[in-house]
This record gives sequence, C-alpha cells and structure tokens, in this order.
Amino acid sequence: MAVARKKIYTPEEYLKMEERSERRHEFVNGEILNMAGTTTKHNEIAGNIYMALRQKTANKPCRSFVTDVRVQIKKANAYTYPDVMLVCGKVEYEAGRQDVVTNPIVIFEVLSNSTREYDHTRKFQMYRKLASLQEYVMVEQDHVSVECFRRIESGLWVFEGYESLKDTLHLKSVEFGIPLTTIYEGVEVE
Repeated sequence: MAVARKKIYTPEEYLKMEERSERRHEFVNGEILNMAGTTTKHNEIAGNIYMALRQKTANKPCRSFVTDVRVQIKKANAYTYPDVMLVCGKVEYEAGRQDVVTNPIVIFEVLSNSTREYDHTRKFQMYRKLASLQEYVMVEQDHVSVECFRRIESGLWVFEGYESLKDTLHLKSVEFGIPLTTIYEGVEVE
C-alpha cells in the first residue's frame, strides 16, 4: 500500500503563499500549519497586553507587535505568529522583509483549547531556540491563569505561575509588571 507523502515547502514558498493567503499559517520545518481562528476574548486579551506593553515601554527603546507580524526561528526552520511580542533595542528583520522579526525578548501566546498543547510543547521548544528570547508568557482566556517561563543566566528556563486577579506578572527582561487585572480587563473569566 502506497503512503501519500506530505509536500515539504521551502521558507520562500511559504512566504509567497502567505502573502496571497487570506488566512494565517505557520511554517515548521517544511510543513505549513493552519492557524486557528480567534475569539473575542482572545482578541481583547492580546489587545490589553499590547496596550500595557506600549504604555510601560513608552520611554524605552522597545517596540510591541501584535498578531500579524511573524517571528522567524532560524534554528528551528520555522515562522510563527505570536499573539504579542516585544523587541527592545533595534528591531532585526529577516533580510528583505518588514513583516518578519528575528529578535523578540518577550513573546505572549493567548491559549485556546485548540492551541494549548501546541503552544506549551512544540512552539515553546522552537521559541527556546531564539537567542534573544528572555521570557515566554502563556495566558488562558477562559479562566485566570498566566504562565511565565524565564531564561536565566545558565540558559535554563524557570517557571512562575499567576492565578489571581490580585497578581502582577513580573517581566524581569524589561523590569516592570503588568497586573492581571490589566491583562483580563473587560474579559469575562472564571
């Protein structure tokens, strides 16, 4: 019995396809993955995080990006669309592109039932290959839960979890906090 082989794409083929596509896709080692649609909760949480980052970094050489800007993870042969990412210092782009960032220091993903496992495992494995990345934050959208993984000097990653609206997410890479009330502002959660 013959087994159908998946088509393997080059990064160039992926980027060309993505320019014409009405839907977003991620690229992982030759495979093109459909992105799940978002909910209003997802959108509001990502927007709240983006606005908080913009306000907190207003007088710093940092830039925030939301939703439609990709990150290239060269060591994983991958392109992803983080929900929100922060770059401090000069933004580095993939050569010849203005829509693919290569040096985020913080990445946020808002979790859903369809993405939770992927964001926790495969995506986190890829993100850890970004030399610039110092913190990876995953935010639940249906209940209060924020997980922050932080790279320490040894290169290991440590975990901090927050599960109360009274908590404040501490981003050590930029030396400020974001109250969970800000992250979940206007969002109905358990």
